[in-house]
Amino acid sequence: MPTTPTVIPLIVAGLILGSLLVSEKRKMSKKKFLGVSLLGGLLNAANAFIVYTLFPPTTFSRFGGGNFGGGSFAGGTFTGSSTFRGAAGASSETSFLLLSFITGLLIVIVVVGVALAYVRYKGAKGEEQLDETGEEEQEELEEPKHGKEQEEL
Repeated sequence: MPTTPTVIPLIVAGLILGSLLVSEKRKMSKKKFLGVSLLGGLLNAANAFIVYTLFPPTTFSRFGGGNFGGGSFAGGTFTGSSTFRGAAGASSETSFLLLSFITGLLIVIVVVGVALAYVRYKGAKGEEQLDETGEEEQEELEEPKHGKEQEEL
């Protein structure tokens, strides 16, 4: 079975983070956060479907080529007895798509969630530091003006 693709959810997370950095609020509603995560999961599942149809898993026989009532997988579909179908997991494509959806959903949730937490944590500290340095800079700017006025007098 092909490996689960992860490029699409990373692109979606990057686009969302870029839009958050440009915005002034740097906050996101829960609905938008979950919507974007679902979008990342759905796009990843669509990408996985395309990958699965273009590069299906290799064909193999259940019993090494002997005809013992087993079946074989050809192009992602099962050909064989119905008793083996339930045990062998004829829905391997379905499970692959489901895993790809969950992977895409979780990647976007984790990346954007960590970035939002970081921005809130560092943003609060950064604003405090800016306020402190801003006051100091204003005092420094005011003092030379008074000094020049005193020199002129």
